[in-house]
Amino acid sequence: MKTIYFLSGLGADERAFVSLQQNGITGKPIKWISPKKHESLREYCARLTNQLDADSGIVLVGVSFGGIVAQEISKLVKVDKVIILSSIKSVRELSWRLSVVRALGLYRLAPSGLLKWANLLARSYSFGTQTKAESELLGQIIKDTDSSFMKWAIGELMRWKGGAPNPAVVHIHGDKDRIFPIGRIRNAITIAGGSHFMIVNRAKEISELIEKEIG
Repeated sequence: MKTIYFLSGLGADERAFVSLQQNGITGKPIKWISPKKHESLREYCARLTNQLDADSGIVLVGVSFGGIVAQEISKLVKVDKVIILSSIKSVRELSWRLSVVRALGLYRLAPSGLLKWANLLARSYSFGTQTKAESELLGQIIKDTDSSFMKWAIGELMRWKGGAPNPAVVHIHGDKDRIFPIGRIRNAITIAGGSHFMIVNRAKEISELIEKEIG
C-alpha cells in the first residue's frame, strides 16, 4: 500500500492541498519544523523523515520549495515516486533573475520580515491567484508563516544545486509560472495556463495526473 505525503511550498502549509484532496487525492501533510542553527538542507530533511512510515510505499508530492525538499528526502530513504509541482530539479532551472540574486547573494541582505511582506504584497502577480478568495487564502497562509523559517528556506533554495536527472521524479509545471518560468524548465508535464498557485486553481487536472502517475 502506498502513502502519499504532501510537502507544501515556501510560505505555505497543508491548506495548499485542500483543493487537491477535494479532487480525490488523499495524503498526509509533512509538517515543517524549525531549522536548527547552521543546519543544512540535507540535515533538515533527515529530521523530516521521522514523519514517514517506512513500512508502506512512499509517494512524495512537493510544491515549489516542497518539491526541492521531496527530492532531497528521496536521497535519504527509499521512495516509490516523487512528484514535484511548480518547482525545479536543479539550479539550471532557476530564472535569470533568481540566478543573479543567487550569484550576488542578495537574498542574504533582506530582513526576514521584509521577505515575508514582499511575498504578501506581490502574491497575486507572483503566484498567479485568479480570484479574491484565492488571494485571501494565500495571504493568510503567508501571514501565518514564521519569518525566520522563510528566510532560512529562501537561503537553502538559493544555495541548492540539485543533481543528475532522477527518473523517479515526475515534474508538473504551469506555463504561466512567474516564479520558476517554464522557459528554463526541462522534461516536465506542462499545464497550459498554470501558475505557481495551480495546486489550488488547477487541482482537478493535477489530481488526474497524480492518479495516473501513481497507478
